[in-house]
Amino acid sequence: MDGEPNLFYAALVIVVAVLGGLVAVKFLPPRLFGLVPPPFYTNVTNITGVGDRLLLSLNITQCHVKPKGATVLIELNGRVIEEASLSEVGCGSNNLTMGLSPYLVGKFAIVVVNLSLEGGRGYVLSYFLRYIYAAESFKIVNISLVNGTPVAYVSYITPFRTEVSLSDVILGNFNRSSIVFGFSCNSTRSAFVGPGTGYLALPLACNYENLDVLSPGDVYQVRGLINVTYLTPYGNYSEGVGSLAYQR
Repeated sequence: MDGEPNLFYAALVIVVAVLGGLVAVKFLPPRLFGLVPPPFYTNVTNITGVGDRLLLSLNITQCHVKPKGATVLIELNGRVIEEASLSEVGCGSNNLTMGLSPYLVGKFAIVVVNLSLEGGRGYVLSYFLRYIYAAESFKIVNISLVNGTPVAYVSYITPFRTEVSLSDVILGNFNRSSIVFGFSCNSTRSAFVGPGTGYLALPLACNYENLDVLSPGDVYQVRGLINVTYLTPYGNYSEGVGSLAYQR
């Protein structure tokens, strides 16, 4: 009998402790037990090159504290390539237009988003790895004889003003495994195109030609190097684009 009150009081203490814990979880601020919610959640939902501009969509959700302004940096190999700011942002979707450097096209870059909080309460820094896409293409599509001179036709899509030339071009008869034009076959001049989409014709000077292997209906392989120099406000940027195509 003497042990029964002790068991009763022990059970009462356990019940009070559990109820007190539930009350604390329900009514006390989260920071008092270690669960501090972020002011809001941030995500870069779209980043696309359009022309020579970079369009970025910034989505802000679950705003416990209102964001005030944003600064966005695009970093490549630890170096800031582009930077832009918004003086006002809100909870929801926010669109930002930035410059598009040719160094970023076709690369994975770090997008750094710095969002300041309303009332000078600090800032939230977020990092995202994103692929920078912009429509860009160069391809040798055909080689024809014009007044006895081989001329290469190149299709292009470029977001920048661009200088284009050709080198190491080879036209081979695929059916006969024979070279028609080749061996240090380079364009005699360069051409300036873009921004935009189109075709250009570049005359070729070749050290070797064998017109005897030209035959109607055969398949011909065209390959070569397209030398591209982008002319931008950020300076000139050059690269070589390999091209392989087939023609009849």
